Amino acid sequence: MKRFVCIATAAAMICSLAACSGNSGGQTPAPTTAAVAEAGTAAGTEAEAGGQAEKLDIKPGDIIGVSLTSRGSERWVRDSESLEKAITEAGYTPLIQYNEQNTSTQVSQIQNMVLAGAKVIIVCPYDNGSLSAALKEAREAGVLVINYDLAVVGTGDADYFVGYNNREVGVMQANAIIEGLGLDEGKGPFNIEMFAGSLNEANCYYYFNYAMDVLKPYFDSGQLVCRSGETDIEKCTIIDWDLAKLTAKLDARMTAYYSDGAHLDAVLVPSDYFSGPVSILLQGYGYGTEERPMPVITGNDCYESVCKLIANDMVYMTVLKDTTLLSDACMEIITSLAEGKPVEGTEKYKPSEDYDFELNAVFVEMFAVNKENLQERVIDTGFYTADQIYKELTDEDYGLK
Repeated sequence: MKRFVCIATAAAMICSLAACSGNSGGQTPAPTTAAVAEAGTAAGTEAEAGGQAEKLDIKPGDIIGVSLTSRGSERWVRDSESLEKAITEAGYTPLIQYNEQNTSTQVSQIQNMVLAGAKVIIVCPYDNGSLSAALKEAREAGVLVINYDLAVVGTGDADYFVGYNNREVGVMQANAIIEGLGLDEGKGPFNIEMFAGSLNEANCYYYFNYAMDVLKPYFDSGQLVCRSGETDIEKCTIIDWDLAKLTAKLDARMTAYYSDGAHLDAVLVPSDYFSGPVSILLQGYGYGTEERPMPVITGNDCYESVCKLIANDMVYMTVLKDTTLLSDACMEIITSLAEGKPVEGTEKYKPSEDYDFELNAVFVEMFAVNKENLQERVIDTGFYTADQIYKELTDEDYGLK
């Protein structure tokens, strides 16, 4: 793999990719740090949003609809495969569709799933505030609605939320930066730059705000310095998860603030979808060599490609989210309600302080992964094989095709 990559070539290749998530329509009010702090803190078995289903009328062969965002993301393809397998093995018929980052398409797909007779709809929103009417119609038709991974805001018309406690993702990413730079040992000052995802996803606030809360003492002490001064989420967001926008923003910062030879030591990156492109773009600025080591770059979702980059010291960490745990949690809810039993292990979850409702939530476990525990967490568990991870890097591993 060539260490030095022409930025113009990398940018052109990145621009050819479709972004994995985002909002091309109107923005909706997003949760503040205070609102996020309320997520998953109180135990409970019943939500305030119209009451939960007590009994689900479903039989073998019935349709379970799944509405996901984009085939362009390794993460959502993995979720689709896990859900299809779990639904099929439980004896039901999966109806899995992608909205391909289009709000009106997702609304139509949900409505059509109801018309097709779906007894359950598992929905991962593209625009977190655009589904109020569609979900209300579904629940009024007797459909069980499970909000999957990306929080729906603006409506209480979901019966359950199944996902990760995503505020902890930001904490894991911040702790990786603290560990990787030796901040708790008093080392520094170090230069850091931050990026956030598209703000139509509530999760983007979770990742960024909680990471920044953990890193704040090190900014205050002067151990961390953001030379660009762009530390607010509105300045760091990459609208629509657009890789071309990521390229432009990173290039602008490197040119304006690091052309004097200053070393970039860490990059807070919300997702593996960005980690590879950030890594290769920084190689174009001479990073990734013994003389100019790669910054501590964070990630999330444990892409196979990013695990390879971690093994080769090109990305520092990612967050392992085993999607089979999500699909299993969905099926446990469905099975319990089909048998008329209470759903165990739920917590109260308030997606946003802007709306007065809570959902029953099932949070599943996740793990921070770096080079030291890559073998234990990823390969020994069978999540990926050694042959997948320890092989020559390609452009595809960096998000380039």
